[in-house]
Amino acid sequence: MIITIQKIISSGDGIGWGDGKTFFVPRVIPGETVEVCTVAPLRRALFVTDFRIVEASPLRQEPCCPLFGRCGGCSFLHIPYPLHRQIKQGILEEFFRQQGEHVSVPVTTIEVGTFRLRSRAKVHITAGRAAFSRRATHELVPFDDCPLLHEGLNAVIREDTPTRDDGTLHYEYASRSGQWSPRDPVVEKVVAGELFRVSRGSFFQASEEGAAALVALLEEIIRTVRPSVVLDLFCGVGLFSRFAARAGCDVIGIDLNAGDDFAVNVPGGRFLQRDLTRSLSLPSADLIVADPPRVGMVPPLIEAIARHSASHLCYVSCDGATFVRDVVRLARRGRFLLRSMTLVDQFPFTARIEVVAHLVRRET
Repeated sequence: MIITIQKIISSGDGIGWGDGKTFFVPRVIPGETVEVCTVAPLRRALFVTDFRIVEASPLRQEPCCPLFGRCGGCSFLHIPYPLHRQIKQGILEEFFRQQGEHVSVPVTTIEVGTFRLRSRAKVHITAGRAAFSRRATHELVPFDDCPLLHEGLNAVIREDTPTRDDGTLHYEYASRSGQWSPRDPVVEKVVAGELFRVSRGSFFQASEEGAAALVALLEEIIRTVRPSVVLDLFCGVGLFSRFAARAGCDVIGIDLNAGDDFAVNVPGGRFLQRDLTRSLSLPSADLIVADPPRVGMVPPLIEAIARHSASHLCYVSCDGATFVRDVVRLARRGRFLLRSMTLVDQFPFTARIEVVAHLVRRET
């Protein structure tokens, strides 16, 4: 079977059709022609496990990592960076179409960087070596140097893993101080000139540069909205609360964990330890900031935001599908409309999407 790749979907695979069947093909570029050799059945499609490129795109480039295609981390190392930014924008727009909506505002993209950025990683250890998982399998792929990880984090992993038993570790690296977890119980990260304490196990963004890009967008919203009180949902260690407080706002952070870090990072801020996956009432505020995990916001929280008096919502999401789902739910509740939407490419050369949106309450 010979097929032509039509587009790239949210898994990072190309999609093509032939003989009434849908094929998902990894590591391809739209417009390329491939010969399908072997497949694995999915629920409604076929995943191509072996193929031959019949007609390659003139844009195709040699991947910089010898493990590309085996390691499950990267999807786009064979694609020039400007093109993969366009692909991510197309993926986000497709999520809206799947919800029966169209993108009502221009989508802009901010480039954080390309290689040697990420300062946190989940690593498997096998026989004293660091490894990532092969896609959709339990097979481990050992590595000595990942081009997406900060040089300091790569060095830490190389030094530390030979001393560890087999298992899984979450590494967190602070580029300025050289501190790293799990060795150090606390690391200090610097974002846009502000120092943050991050305890072992607390969540932080994938890189300090990425975090700075996110807070710059929040600061732009704050300058536009001029809120008196900011409610920070899923506040974690207080990244967004710190900059809202620096702008002169009163801040209320809500999360289930990280209250000790929040108290240090946002002096004068108010922290409420609450489970945001359950039905609850929210304190009064002018601007809500929400940065949920990949699963997005549960319906009771969507309902609480829809009932809230805040006129503005800053939604930060690391999953395009759940972001669009939640935005559409808020719009269909008749409450919020998109004013702006920005892709912040924190995860270059992967299919993962980070987006910051400004939503405004619809006037009644």
